[in-house]
Amino acid sequence: MIIQKLSTLLVALVIGFSISAQDATAILNDLSAKTKTYKTIVAEYNGQLVDQKIGEVAAQNGIIKSKGQKYRLDLPDYLIICDGDNVWTYEKGSNTCFIDYLEDLSGGGINPNELFTIWEHDFKTELMGETTIGGVKSYHINLYPKNPADKPYHTIQMYVDKSKMQVNRIVVKGREGDTTTYDVKKFTPNVTLPETEFTFNKSDFPGVTIVDQRL
Repeated sequence: MIIQKLSTLLVALVIGFSISAQDATAILNDLSAKTKTYKTIVAEYNGQLVDQKIGEVAAQNGIIKSKGQKYRLDLPDYLIICDGDNVWTYEKGSNTCFIDYLEDLSGGGINPNELFTIWEHDFKTELMGETTIGGVKSYHINLYPKNPADKPYHTIQMYVDKSKMQVNRIVVKGREGDTTTYDVKKFTPNVTLPETEFTFNKSDFPGVTIVDQRL
């Protein structure tokens, strides 16, 4: 009798997860379809990193502009620009700019340009239900990397505005006990962005020191 009950419970759990995965896939497919209609995206977000190991909380707000594979991320201490192949990381405090190939910086982390499409590759998905984020009714979907050993995180919690079908919060659960939260405060698609936004022009930064780390 006990074995029969456990078997019934296991079947129910498997069926429940399968249905939630299908629901999550449908939502994410709709989200992808809408996101791909945008030629450009400009988003302002509030970021917070909580490190449980050392008990520290750090806030870092930013503005990201993206156009295809190109992006420009403006943070309080850094300006990061990518033209799709090269990445310029400008340290505002030291007036120093490091240049790398994009492929050399992957390291299993999250590319800023992937924040609004990250679910499209190498993740298992699960619909956790619905909740309210900043007064907005949202879907809560968990993403689990299929190859967790290759990633510095084990779970990404994603929240999607039901009415607008736009991401409004992303929570990254790190393997070392750290949690990073991105709250999207303003999301504006199809803004005209000139190509100059996605290259680093040293003449705009008098006295800058360039460190080219490309091999």
